[in-house]
This record gives sequence, C-alpha cells and structure tokens, in this order.
Amino acid sequence: MISRIIYCLGWILCNLYLRLYHGYRVYGRCHIPRDRGVVIASNHASYLDPIIIGSAIPRRIWYLARTTLFERSAFSRWLLKTVNAIPISRERLELKTMRAVQELCRNRRSVVIFPEGTRSPDGELQRGLAGIGLMAEKIGVDILPVYVDSFRAFNRHSKWPRPVPVQVIFGAPLSLSRWQHIAGARERYQAIADGIMQAIAALKQRAPEHP
Repeated sequence: MISRIIYCLGWILCNLYLRLYHGYRVYGRCHIPRDRGVVIASNHASYLDPIIIGSAIPRRIWYLARTTLFERSAFSRWLLKTVNAIPISRERLELKTMRAVQELCRNRRSVVIFPEGTRSPDGELQRGLAGIGLMAEKIGVDILPVYVDSFRAFNRHSKWPRPVPVQVIFGAPLSLSRWQHIAGARERYQAIADGIMQAIAALKQRAPEHP
C-alpha cells in the first residue's frame, strides 16, 4: 500500500517537473494496451528516460535496472523496489529475472526494457542486444516500441538536466509471430532485437521537431 502511494506521488511530481522544466510532450498514447501486459522497449538516451516513459502511463509499470544500482546502499535498494525496479545483470540474463517479468505480464502489468543495454554515448540509436530477443520470446507478449527524445536534456555526459524539450512517442505493438519463421535460436533472438530497434528508428523519423 505504501509503495503504491509513493509511486502515485512520484508520478504526479515527475509529470509536473517534466512539463514545467522540459516542455514534456507525449505522442501515440493510444497504442498503449490497457487490457494486457506488454514489454515496453525503448531507446536509452538519458537518465530521464524511465520517468519520461512512466509519466505518460497513468498506472503502475515496472522497470529493469542493473543489479549494481541495488548494491549502492540500503536506501537505494528500498527506493528502487518502491518504484517497481527489477534487478537485471549486465553479464547474463538470469532465469529469476525472466520469471519475474513473465509473471508481471501474465497479470496484465507492463515492464520497460532498454534493448541497447545502456545509455547512448551520442544520442544515436545503438544495436539491440540479442538477450533482449531471448527475453521477449520467453515472456511471450507483444512488444511496445517507444522512442524517447531526451539526449540533450540529460545525457550521460551531463552533470545536471538542462531545460530543453523532451518527448516520447509510442508505436503500435509488435507481435513475436513475425519472427517465428527464423529457425536458428540465436539468429531469431538477434532478429527480434533488430526488429525492435527498427521500429524505434521509424518512430524517431516521425518525431515532431522541437519548437
């Protein structure tokens, strides 16, 4: 109950911050399913990406966060769990992580993942990791592609967020059935990851210009 209250308050405060400081804009919200769980797959351009995505969705969603963030302190571990973060290792994809995400999606929850694995060094889209394709297939739900335009606001080289516009664009869900014809597992996993990044790239091409 406490975690829900904290999440709700955080959602309101993040929306206020993004709209007042960054001129926050959301496009394609109609593509977000309300009756089932999906894997929300986004590019990763800045520290702001999780709250940019989460603030566009008026219900609780979950996030994958690297395990090292949970190890910094007891407070950081508590805070991450309170905002629905799930630990994931950069070295290997653990079965307990996949099971946690699968269980959430089965219960009509949605989970945010970043196929590139880390923040972009230059704002350009990076290649998706094959492990994301493996996870997506094992979870077995549709993938919601998302493009976040946030690099100039707070990228990995910044010490403080800049008051520049940010926006998020949601695309139509992708069904895993489009990759079922690929026989080889490794090839199929990479094809899924590549397909996700292609869908994100298409959203980037349609992104409105900043005022």
